[in-house]
Amino acid sequence: MKKLRIVIGLVVVLAVAGFAYVWFSGGTGEPTTPVTAPPVTTAPATTSSSPATTVPSTGSGADTTDEVSTTGMAASTTAATASTPASTMADAPEEGSAVVYRIDSASSSVRFEIDEVLNGSPKRVVGVTSEVAGEVLIDFGDPTASRLGAIVINVRTLETDSSFRDRATRGPILGSARDENEFATFEPTAVDGLPDEAAVGDSVTLVVAGDLTLSGVTRPVVFDVEVMLVSEDRIDVTGSATVLRSDFGLQIPSVPSVSDVADEILLAVDLVAVAADG
Repeated sequence: MKKLRIVIGLVVVLAVAGFAYVWFSGGTGEPTTPVTAPPVTTAPATTSSSPATTVPSTGSGADTTDEVSTTGMAASTTAATASTPASTMADAPEEGSAVVYRIDSASSSVRFEIDEVLNGSPKRVVGVTSEVAGEVLIDFGDPTASRLGAIVINVRTLETDSSFRDRATRGPILGSARDENEFATFEPTAVDGLPDEAAVGDSVTLVVAGDLTLSGVTRPVVFDVEVMLVSEDRIDVTGSATVLRSDFGLQIPSVPSVSDVADEILLAVDLVAVAADG
């Protein structure tokens, strides 16, 4: 009986210690600085004329000689600064035909979705943030010369339906409470599906390949994207992709109420971008 009490006591101590670690390591969730992205017009030119299904891995912890094939649906990496080059879709458009659209964070969102078993029942966890920045350049004279800049997300500000889960995400899972992991960045490397013509009211379906950096690890990701040209002053962008948390080294802390956390994570963006000079 005495041994049983000792064992129970140790379990309680470990549980309390684990709770305290998650709670305090998660920080407050307050961003250190407003989220920004590099201007799309500063980027070197790249182009793609075939479906983007595989791109080389270039991030830390990855073998740069490997190729990773990613399909299906996915956002939020390292902090990006204004000096970071943005990836583009094609060569520079002719002057006067292009419009730069800047993401309006107040009207936009980035989310992740992942399945787990909570207290014996299946649950889909959803985390959302509006802290996202980036630019899109659309050339109405030559849509194939349009560009997509880097997308930057403050993953520290992701919120779910549980403050404890939020702290676990910021602490032991993403480590985004630390300044070096506060931001995730998606750097486009290739785009397939750019049309020859585009006008207000059109909807364009694209496949966008790029490098996603999350928690200090970079992996290739492919997004299925739809761009709606709402007006001369606004475009709506939706996109999604599926990534594996194991590819980014994301570990789930041991919690008695949680089990069977999926490896697949759905990343999704719902973006509103407005003309930069509007």
